Amino acid sequence: MLDNKWRHGIVKFEIPFLQPEVLSLSGIKPFPLIVDIKNGPEIVLLITDSKERVREFKGIDKTDFYMKSGLASTSCGPVYFILFYFPSLVTDQTIAYECVVNPKSQTQMDIFKQLASQKYWHVIVTDETGEVVNFFEFNNIYELTDALEQVENVCLQIEVSDFISAKAEYQRTYTIEELLNM
Repeated sequence: MLDNKWRHGIVKFEIPFLQPEVLSLSGIKPFPLIVDIKNGPEIVLLITDSKERVREFKGIDKTDFYMKSGLASTSCGPVYFILFYFPSLVTDQTIAYECVVNPKSQTQMDIFKQLASQKYWHVIVTDETGEVVNFFEFNNIYELTDALEQVENVCLQIEVSDFISAKAEYQRTYTIEELLNM
């Protein structure tokens, strides 16, 4: 397991090379990044959202961070979803972000396997301009490796005929709130 603990205290992070396409899509994205040159590349969870939505994370030391995943069946094949969520620090609501993954895409699954193989998960929150609002570090307690293995085993004999259509059907069928409450 990659021991990628941040050991350099409080710093101001800047990610100057974020492409406009990455910033314009609100949500959470697994993103390859070198946070510490001694550790080399890792996968961070990059949250991009409007200044209004991310402002409550500015200047706080710690928040809770949760993950829930599952497999949804559609007429075009399975869809693997991973929900990452925080309790709001301002309201009693949950702030949730979703990754929709093709469980038959080795490339997509490998990104999450790399994340699962890290001792710590780094979450970088940016606004739509690319300004880093906060950086969080969480112990990897999420058992994502087990979930990925289960998904791969279940999907061994299942085909995905059209993942774009499968994803669209999944998104029409389920809301994030419904998935969180399952």
